[in-house]
Amino acid sequence: MKNSEKWEWEEIIDSIYTDVILTDASGIVIYANNTEYWFDMKKEAVIGRSVFQLEKEKVFYPSITRKVLETGRKQTLIQETRSGVKLLVTGNIVHDEKGNIKYIACYAQDISELEKLKSYIKKVEGELKSIKEELLQLQVKETILSSSVVAKSEKMKQILLIINRVAETDASILLTGESGVGKSKLAEYVHQKSNRPGKLVSVNCSSIPETLLESELFGYAPGAFTGANPKGKKGLVEEAQDGTLFLDEIGELPNSLQAKLLTLIQEKKFYPVGVTTSKKVNFRLITATNVDLSEQIKENLFREDLYYRLSVIHIPIPPLKERKDDLLALIMELINTFNKRYNQEKEFSHETINYFLQYTWPGNVRELSNVIEMLILTVEDYVIQPSHLPEHIASNYTAASLNNLGQKSLPDLLKETEISILKEALTRCKSTTEMAKYLGISQPTVVRKLQKYKDVFGESPTVNED
Repeated sequence: MKNSEKWEWEEIIDSIYTDVILTDASGIVIYANNTEYWFDMKKEAVIGRSVFQLEKEKVFYPSITRKVLETGRKQTLIQETRSGVKLLVTGNIVHDEKGNIKYIACYAQDISELEKLKSYIKKVEGELKSIKEELLQLQVKETILSSSVVAKSEKMKQILLIINRVAETDASILLTGESGVGKSKLAEYVHQKSNRPGKLVSVNCSSIPETLLESELFGYAPGAFTGANPKGKKGLVEEAQDGTLFLDEIGELPNSLQAKLLTLIQEKKFYPVGVTTSKKVNFRLITATNVDLSEQIKENLFREDLYYRLSVIHIPIPPLKERKDDLLALIMELINTFNKRYNQEKEFSHETINYFLQYTWPGNVRELSNVIEMLILTVEDYVIQPSHLPEHIASNYTAASLNNLGQKSLPDLLKETEISILKEALTRCKSTTEMAKYLGISQPTVVRKLQKYKDVFGESPTVNED
């Protein structure tokens, strides 16, 4: 190569904004450019030195030349320089006429700015995720205000948050929990939030005889069996086209239908009874149960593969006794609901509400609803008092109070009891004198006690003085 050609070659390489290093077969640098920028060294200090020594001194690390010589083939890696710059380096072999290694040519691109950009993008994505989460929380709060689902407790708020995230997807949802916790209400809520154009079709798997359940679900052809409608019948699955199919008490589904339900979920097709050609259907599946399906799987009463298909989104609903923050809101909502339904204006005394709040409600929301509806319909008085309550709730009040023994001090328990008694007297009496007779104490004592608990009753007695 002529000197002028070599000069032109070097001039071209030097003009490129990149790191180029050329070594011989033993790793000795014979050419380098941009070393001051990349390595904080003049190129005269680099040329003629071994890459192994430069690597040892951390001028750059790891050495791409070393990697190429060790492997005998082209290599690419991320290299860091002594000045903290990160380089994406590629090294390749230049062979002579006999196929031996003549040079190792290495070139690099600075990725430090790219790393900074990636870090910035990651930060922005994190901020966007946080904003999205906040918007979702606000959406849930607005939903709670406008929804028929009561969600004052953190557990119910989290359930609504999950539902809002998955409502518009096609993912199957399994709702589990004790009887009466509100699984059907949540299924309705999911359907409302899904924006699916079809309707919600609900099926209670335990209420339909096993012999009829298949034909009810999948429909049947004309004359498919004795007593069948001569025109045939469309099944409930088909009725759920473009909507939601809610199978309640799914744990009661017979083994004979579990395989067919699995096919329906996986392939979105089914065979009506007496028909040999399948039908396609598009729906969103929600199931619910109050039994432990994992135990049923162990006892071979429920298919494990079907369980996993049903529980893509599994939402356990806590019992009412674990949702104390929801209880008062539910009581108020149900009183309002049944008053409107039956054109009544009944009120529940504070003491009655206290009885409700201390009761454990083993039947959950359903039991609470039934009791309030019964009281509004059967009690003639305008204000419903503890004396109107069913015996199992009224007798539980004292037991519940005694359950606090050992958890609260005697003065605290006595204070709570005294306040409860005063509240009851306030609902029954029109004056402090009447309250004194009712409680068997003097009128000044009644006034003093009301003042003592002014944080509960206010600055002055809430009944007229005589």
